[in-house]
Amino acid sequence: MSLIGRSAEQAELAAAWARVETGQPELAVVWGRRRVGKTFLLSHFAAGKRAVYFTATRQDNDDRQLRRFAESLREQLGEEVADLAPATFATWEAALRFVAGLARTEPLLVVLDEAPRLTGGPADFADTVSAVWENHIRDQRLLLVLSGSAVTVMEQMLGPQGGLHRRAGVERRMDPFPLIDARAFQPDLSPADFIEAYAACGGYPLHLNRWSAGGSVEDNLHELAFTPGGVLLRDAPDILSEDLDWRGGYERVLTAMAGGARRRSRIAGRAQQRIDYTLDRLRRAGFVRTVRSLGSGGSADPTYEIADDYLAYWFAVLRDDADLIEGGQGAAVQRRTAGRWQTHVARVFEAVARDHAQRLVAAGELPDDTVIGRWWKNETAEIDVLGISGDHPVLVGECRWQAKPLIRRDLRDLQRRAAHLSAPGGAGLSFAFWSHGAGDELAGHPDVRTFTPADILAAIDS
Repeated sequence: MSLIGRSAEQAELAAAWARVETGQPELAVVWGRRRVGKTFLLSHFAAGKRAVYFTATRQDNDDRQLRRFAESLREQLGEEVADLAPATFATWEAALRFVAGLARTEPLLVVLDEAPRLTGGPADFADTVSAVWENHIRDQRLLLVLSGSAVTVMEQMLGPQGGLHRRAGVERRMDPFPLIDARAFQPDLSPADFIEAYAACGGYPLHLNRWSAGGSVEDNLHELAFTPGGVLLRDAPDILSEDLDWRGGYERVLTAMAGGARRRSRIAGRAQQRIDYTLDRLRRAGFVRTVRSLGSGGSADPTYEIADDYLAYWFAVLRDDADLIEGGQGAAVQRRTAGRWQTHVARVFEAVARDHAQRLVAAGELPDDTVIGRWWKNETAEIDVLGISGDHPVLVGECRWQAKPLIRRDLRDLQRRAAHLSAPGGAGLSFAFWSHGAGDELAGHPDVRTFTPADILAAIDS
């Protein structure tokens, strides 16, 4: 299977390897949630190189990890180390110094995958790597790559108090693919079906690859989410468990957000707990994002939402009924949660529309200083897509994940909401609708632009 996307990551690693070949040792750190494709990327990068790939496991203690690492050296480097590699290493410092010795004259790539699982010994693993790098690495032709799925732990290693602070020449966080890049995994789906597939799978390669282009959205959801053992049903807890201790009430907070609570007070009320620490931890781990009203005149208080589309789907649609699905009642649950599914797709479509508006700016179809966001004022009015150039709105837009066509009354309603903006729109103000079915009634209106899923994906589908 070929590698899709990740061009920036590939370029950084290739540049690091080129430096190693000239005698400059390199330390690289690659991290991100489970299922984003770290292992596939690094395995692809290691192919054809003199390399050792080692994956740490949760169940093994430090002694067992060191013994397995020694075995990996003998298996993957073969006769070259058959008489050199010991049966095990006493410490990780000894292991790292050994591989540094193997890289004195010939380039060597060493990948330590799931490195946070190596922190249970007498010394912190990041501190050990730092000490070896400072005291024993000079001109060896070694590229050492540390990878991990525990995002918070990896970023602590790299942070001001971490052992790897300013040590790595390459620091690359891998996140799920954005919709535009994810299109390469399912190029044959219709634009509307692809947006629904993305709403369920998020930007996770494994999930997107499991989606069948020959099946309907409903059939795919049944197979992947509403069947016992389905990948969309079971993956979310594994992804979350790398970073979160469920005793902190994280699941309750995420469930409250998925149910529609966006303001801090409402999230706390639904979760029935204090949320300051919990919310901050979720934000730092990248599971939650803060959203602020764009421009002036809107609400001062921020809102919060789940930042990962797949996890948002799992919490909104699957989480409460997971036991019923595992018990064989998935078909009934799928019918019963159809409304929640459509609400979730509409939320994802709204975010897709804002991303599309940013691409309109990049393409020169809006002033080049235009910033895109959303706007709301308490319970008075809400605008899905707002573009501001200078201090004035240039684009006011609404998203409708619906099949029925747009009519003039929809435009009048959007214009009424735009009147709540503190800064008036000038002659260049335009209105826009992103809709499943745009319809003809607003076509040709001088101040209105309409976009369908096909328009959103046109640049990459052409």
